Amino acid sequence: MKLSYISGSLIPSDKANAVHVMKMCQAFAKQKDMDVALFGKKGKLKTNPYDYYDVKGNFRLIRSYFGKTPMLSGFFRVLTLFAKIGLIPVPQTLYGRDAFGLLILSLSGVPVFFEAHQVPTSSIQKSIWLGLFQRKNLKGTVVISEALKKVMKEAFPEYKGKYLVAHDGADIISRGQKKIPAKDWPARKNAVQIGYTGSLHKGKGVEIITKVAPLLPEMDFHIIGGGKKAIENWKKTGVAPNIYFHGQMPHEKIPACLASMDIALAPYQRDIRIKTGADISKWISPLKLFEYMAARKAIVCSDIPVLREVITQGRNGYLADPDDINAWVEAITQLAKSAPLRNAIGLEGERDIQNIYSWDKRAEKILEFIRTQEA
Repeated sequence: MKLSYISGSLIPSDKANAVHVMKMCQAFAKQKDMDVALFGKKGKLKTNPYDYYDVKGNFRLIRSYFGKTPMLSGFFRVLTLFAKIGLIPVPQTLYGRDAFGLLILSLSGVPVFFEAHQVPTSSIQKSIWLGLFQRKNLKGTVVISEALKKVMKEAFPEYKGKYLVAHDGADIISRGQKKIPAKDWPARKNAVQIGYTGSLHKGKGVEIITKVAPLLPEMDFHIIGGGKKAIENWKKTGVAPNIYFHGQMPHEKIPACLASMDIALAPYQRDIRIKTGADISKWISPLKLFEYMAARKAIVCSDIPVLREVITQGRNGYLADPDDINAWVEAITQLAKSAPLRNAIGLEGERDIQNIYSWDKRAEKILEFIRTQEA
């Protein structure tokens, strides 16, 4: 199968969507008889994209130099790239997260599959999505949670096509994963190491960490992610001395960071606003959660409905009310007291990744869906 993945992602960048599309294209390309190309935008980071995301060069990466303006640059970016290499006439399948690009390219008549990670908020975006959903050659839509599927059905009752729920994923991490060098990982002797990876934006959970850390002064809290300005802004609020900000790291270094942690936190709040104004807390499927599981970490996760699709209390993680700081302190303390308990929870998470949520399993599931709908 010839599959072209249409994405608006800046590659490389610090965005989770770029991690997602690179990992998925690697996983697609690993499947039998697959010829995969990923289309995106050239990021500003001066580094090899395959190395930055620790992926094999088993798929083609074609990046446009057009700017960030979503609609205008997306239009010219996609048309220019496809005209340049003449892909449109070739029998293939179009797949991706770029609704606008897929809508334009669907005019070629080839089979199209859309992957949605949120619902649109602006009237222009809604019109584009509706236009795509009305195309007869849109064969199916992949969504990242059961919650998003429900919201999509309510938002677009006109769409009568098939949905597939495929949560996000992670790489399977080898048992011999080395930790971050001690010089780069400040840690007090015998202190339990608590960690978080991801954005420092409001709603992602740093608010909870800054409130919990002072209540557990005997533990070390590590935050991986965020730019210098964001870190400075948090430090100005007067964070506890047992919180360490490591800043943004290449994705290839995340497994080593996770290996240095005893407990990993996913402290999402009930309202998570992104740039579009959408509240994604109702349907998220966060990459960090699956990466924690792959690293065999004991997880404390916000108890919000969509995350219960993945985390089962006491089996592969602990759930804590995002509005109750004492609940977080209690959950972290309970895990900190028992290494066997942490190990047991970590092993359950690892099994879930191996059996359900690895990128390879996700790719297999989606390709089966594609072949079924195209048959």
